[in-house]
Amino acid sequence: MIPDLSQLLILDSLLREGSLTRTAELLGMSQPTVSRALARLRIHFGDPLFVRTGQRMVATTRALALAAPIAAVLDAARQLEGGPAVFDPLTANRSFGLYMVDGAVVNILPQLLGGLARLDNGASGLQLRCVHIDPGSIEAQLERGHIDLAIGRFPQLVNNIRRRKLWDDEYACVMRPGHPCAGNLDLDGYLTHRHVLIEMEHTSHHNGAVTRKLESLLEPARILCHVPSFTSAAHIALHTDAIATIPLRLAQPLARDLGLVLARLPIELPPLQLALYWHERSHRDPANQWLREFAHATLLASDAKPHAGHAESA
Repeated sequence: MIPDLSQLLILDSLLREGSLTRTAELLGMSQPTVSRALARLRIHFGDPLFVRTGQRMVATTRALALAAPIAAVLDAARQLEGGPAVFDPLTANRSFGLYMVDGAVVNILPQLLGGLARLDNGASGLQLRCVHIDPGSIEAQLERGHIDLAIGRFPQLVNNIRRRKLWDDEYACVMRPGHPCAGNLDLDGYLTHRHVLIEMEHTSHHNGAVTRKLESLLEPARILCHVPSFTSAAHIALHTDAIATIPLRLAQPLARDLGLVLARLPIELPPLQLALYWHERSHRDPANQWLREFAHATLLASDAKPHAGHAESA
């Protein structure tokens, strides 16, 4: 006998959440009900479907193979509903998965969390979780629903992926207070002092191109080290005489929080365009629609506020 829609909903949620408890909460069911449904599904498919690893339930190969067909069935069933689904952020209990690089976690996530806190004075049952995955699997994770939204610059995402531009950003420099170039960073000073470069080509082809350009401009002796993130570069700059070249919208809060000196970049680098990315599968999902509109409106409203001066400052 073919599993009914309620069982397929449970299996689809388990594939997303990896948790009986979380699935029960999201679907408004008791945990024993979810456990009984999983037992019936295991018998039907002749496979354990999930094995427990630590606190999580990890999907078997058979369960992963069922993910796409189950999603298609559920999407088709939703299209047969009598009226449009409604998502109310003030009453919903939902965990949204986000993917972004470290700079966006530092700069963008606090803005989104602030926006959630302003929803009915923080009474919302919504949560944001930044997931750590192989950057090469972003597209697949968006398709599976493990990620609801990716925020950053990912031009490699093209298959059934939609995008919405947030803004263009430029680059700036940060350095420790008392640095010889603090307050007077010109081209000569930039080229003759040491630098910490960011090696994130596995995550961002754009930043990889920026790093390659800086390597072509700087003598090898002027490169102190390479690090895998923007925030670690800022911390290295704080404790050495190295200069870190990072996106301006990230440089500003890092300079403020770490007490770094912010300076204009005396060379030309290509601008960095950030956007929201989501899968076609989620395009008409009311919860995902709300998330996209919330993220876009929150981030652009923050972007419209006056930024700290771009000139050198202590």
